[in-house]
Amino acid sequence: MKKIMLILFCTLIMVPSLVRAHTSLSTSNPSEGQVVTKNLEQITLTFATTIEDLSTMDLLKDGNVIPLEAIKVENKQLMGTVAKPLENGSYIIQWKIVGEDGHPIKGEINFVVQMNQNEAETNPVTPEESEINQEDDSQTNQQEQNRTADTVEKTDDQTNNNSSTMLITVFIILIVIFGIVLLLFTKKKKS
Repeated sequence: MKKIMLILFCTLIMVPSLVRAHTSLSTSNPSEGQVVTKNLEQITLTFATTIEDLSTMDLLKDGNVIPLEAIKVENKQLMGTVAKPLENGSYIIQWKIVGEDGHPIKGEINFVVQMNQNEAETNPVTPEESEINQEDDSQTNQQEQNRTADTVEKTDDQTNNNSSTMLITVFIILIVIFGIVLLLFTKKKKS
């Protein structure tokens, strides 16, 4: 009976580490919702734990894939080299990784490229055009903020769903182990 109680105790101690075993995104360059104002040469995603070589990412603009020269995995980082300078606009990094626990995880990061161009100096803008451009920029920024908030909510929902599923699974396993221990204990008493 002492051995069974020791096994049950060890199992209960391991449960919190099993629940936290899933890898999550720690930092990224560019970060979620960032406005990039300089030439972006490399995308770097850093995760909480080591990731497998099967991990990958895509860069999208308006639903079209923008090719990355090289995608490589180094310990906790997934890095992609941008093939050519990015045009101004909204981009999405869609990543898919396999964490060291073997579970596939995916997510996305939205960012905006808004580099200053020398066109402003060569093409003078009238005050009326300037006001119209400012209104358009304001509307675009509001749309980007809404899209970013939606993405953050989706990522949080996915994380919560994964955690809930893991907790339920662990809880069911504990109930089964407890039932087996109880069954063995009652059989020993009858013998």
